[in-house]
Amino acid sequence: MNHHTDRKARDMAKRSSSHGPARPDGYVVDADRGSGPTSTKSAALLDTDEHAQRTVAREGLRDLDRMTEAMPGLNRLQKDRDRLMPRETNAELRHPVMQRRLPPAGQVRAPASSRQRKARSKARTLTLAGLPEVQVRTQHALVSREAAWRSVNDQLSEHTGDVAELSDADQARVRRIDRSIQAYERHNDRGHVLYANVAMPWYINRQNVAGFVANNFRPGRRLSFDRYTAATHQLHETAGQVVDERGRVVVFEMETRRGAYLGRSDGADNTQHLLPRGLEFEVVGSHEATFRRPDGSTGKKRVVQLRDVTDEK
Repeated sequence: MNHHTDRKARDMAKRSSSHGPARPDGYVVDADRGSGPTSTKSAALLDTDEHAQRTVAREGLRDLDRMTEAMPGLNRLQKDRDRLMPRETNAELRHPVMQRRLPPAGQVRAPASSRQRKARSKARTLTLAGLPEVQVRTQHALVSREAAWRSVNDQLSEHTGDVAELSDADQARVRRIDRSIQAYERHNDRGHVLYANVAMPWYINRQNVAGFVANNFRPGRRLSFDRYTAATHQLHETAGQVVDERGRVVVFEMETRRGAYLGRSDGADNTQHLLPRGLEFEVVGSHEATFRRPDGSTGKKRVVQLRDVTDEK
């Protein structure tokens, strides 16, 4: 955050403490802009002009991808090589019930069933059997090494998702990760409801987080993710991923068919899921949700519900 933005944020904090949650005129909260670890996205304040410029830049990239898709004489491999954002490659849904929809506010979020975990693990096993070793290593390094996660994602965010602006080595790394995710999607015949932590700006706390989220993530707002996103299939898992003494971390509850399951089939409480870069979501709403842990105890987290609208026009 630059000096000017920091001064505006401090002014906002003063108003929030005396008059409730607020947002300074001329600024937008971008939940994907700040640099953060795999466990948590980091929201940042953007000047409205910068936010508008980034929105226009992304739409320009999507227009170029549409032109690539419409270009005659290119086969599927050539089109995928020339695209700036990875396309969806999911298999057909085997049954509408496998779509998985966002739960209503009053529904308790339960741990994933053994059947669900085994089905997703089966698709992962099939995927790994056909992946080149270099793609396996590159994907594993992304999600297991904090330095790699920050380096790749910070560059993608800095260039608003334009992979062509990266160095040749980093472009190759991103392309390998994209292809590893797409390989899983080709075996995936179901939808996902996923969870990812998001830290709100530093001046937010448990007293004003509900109003801040309601004001800045209103239903219908579109959110763009230039970065890869680490998520889980279980709300209770997110609570154990971060220390949130101030109460400023909320959870994105996302309905999507995208990404690759990296978790376990059973045993360890791990339902990790890697979402691709270049996704766009629409805000459905926000509320406090109740979750149940494997031991039967319960807890609560504030969730912002999102629905994947990538490429939807």
